[in-house]
Amino acid sequence: MMISTFDVSRQEDIAPAVARIRSTEAAGAGVEDEVRRVIDSVRENGDAALVELTKRFDGVNLEPGRLELPSTETRAALDALDGPTREALGKAAERIASFAREGLSSDWKREVAPGLTVGQVHRPLDTAGIYVPGGRFPYPSTVLMTGILAREAGVGEIVFCVPPSDGGSPNATTLAAAALVGGCRVFRVGGAQAVAAMAYGTGSVPRCRIIAGPGNIYVATAKRMLSDVVSTDLEAGPSEVAVYVDGSVDLSFPAADMLAQLEHDPLSLAVMVCEQPDVLDAAAGVISGLLEGLDEGTATAGDVALVRCGTRELSLGFLNELAPEHLELMVESAVELLPGVTSAGCVFLGPMSAVALGDYVSGPSHVLPTGGTAARLSGLRCDDFRRTMNVISYTEEGFEADAPEARLLAGLEGLRFHALSLDIRNR
Repeated sequence: MMISTFDVSRQEDIAPAVARIRSTEAAGAGVEDEVRRVIDSVRENGDAALVELTKRFDGVNLEPGRLELPSTETRAALDALDGPTREALGKAAERIASFAREGLSSDWKREVAPGLTVGQVHRPLDTAGIYVPGGRFPYPSTVLMTGILAREAGVGEIVFCVPPSDGGSPNATTLAAAALVGGCRVFRVGGAQAVAAMAYGTGSVPRCRIIAGPGNIYVATAKRMLSDVVSTDLEAGPSEVAVYVDGSVDLSFPAADMLAQLEHDPLSLAVMVCEQPDVLDAAAGVISGLLEGLDEGTATAGDVALVRCGTRELSLGFLNELAPEHLELMVESAVELLPGVTSAGCVFLGPMSAVALGDYVSGPSHVLPTGGTAARLSGLRCDDFRRTMNVISYTEEGFEADAPEARLLAGLEGLRFHALSLDIRNR
């Protein structure tokens, strides 16, 4: 792990510092070329390509007819859970479902003028594909953080793609979480090939209306490259966290939270921002101390950036430009800083609000925008699994009131049949 330091003394320093910190994140041409080959293979060869790519990338031999796991296996995995694990997953599931329902947009209609009623209605997507990472660790939490949102939105068919483990099946706890979601299908396919399968459909994997869920750089690249074929949720790539400190909170709290996010991926990012150089120096020592004594392979693989800003205003400006996936305001007056935050996937207020709690049991989905896309994208929501349809209803009274202006505007645009479609109703 490398610790780098940056200095932001002026507004003009912010953009270059953010660019340098994020310089290693973009997918190189080699990644894009490889993902494109995978996509083309799945589009052309379907299940046969999935079998071949699973053997190549995961070292697992599968038969074309056994890509999907039987529902009895997911149910058996849930039944086999020990009591505390089942209770923990159940608590998380209840919190996620409650938050999802609270955030659902309601249908509405309103008479905005005599004889004119407008409104919106919402309809669930018929099929949703969800990618669940495999790799170094299992992620049953991601199953809940995505699948429950799709379920609460009313999606007709929920499809999970999960990389297989050495034994040929995904992690048992991940399968148990799928059983808790209920009524879903699970395929043991990972990587960019899983994204392509859900985008185009194969003999086994159904074509999906949306693909959601986080993944490594290959998965994120595949989602981006297929965004003209299927709806995708957001840029949920390697994890990242930024913490703002002022010395008022025990530095071991944010230091441990930074290391926790660096566990996910070698491209993960952790940034600490402060106005006091001595606090950042102390933080570097705390981070190094927490790493001492860990077994080789336990240590995190990503990089840490320590950023000294000249003023609090510059600190907030830097954090908004960085637009991190997770933003921790590790100060006693955290709530007072929130109005100044405009770009972050999820904000954690105060010393006890560890990102790890948000990863598992708080309720909001931990599928959040990364790579700076939090400046324009939101975290995964229940509404992402629904379509919104606008509704317009006129009576004769409303038509007579609005037709003259509509006809005038149609004439300005030279659209004669638009005007005719109004005139014909006046006969």
